[in-house]
Amino acid sequence: MQETTAMSRPLEMGDLEDRDIITTDGRIIGQLKGAWIDTSNWSVASLVVDLNKDVVEELNVKKPILKAARVNLPTTYVAKVADIVQLNVDMTTLSGAISTSVNP
Repeated sequence: MQETTAMSRPLEMGDLEDRDIITTDGRIIGQLKGAWIDTSNWSVASLVVDLNKDVVEELNVKKPILKAARVNLPTTYVAKVADIVQLNVDMTTLSGAISTSVNP
């Protein structure tokens, strides 16, 4: 009998309640729009964030012409989730992290 293995791939989860994303230095960088789920272990791999216009350039992210700049934010940068998403980094640290993230 031949055994088949399922390929694991990320699964996008959308339609989450919009929540502000806030850095440790109090900056609101954008709103939570969804998440990517790692189906190999069913854990949240990253958050999908629509960035506010005023932080796009500061974070060195390319902005699409007709819609908001959207980035994947690894969950390692999340301290807690409640009415807001509190990050465990400040803007300076986040700038280096997001510039290497892939825009979905």
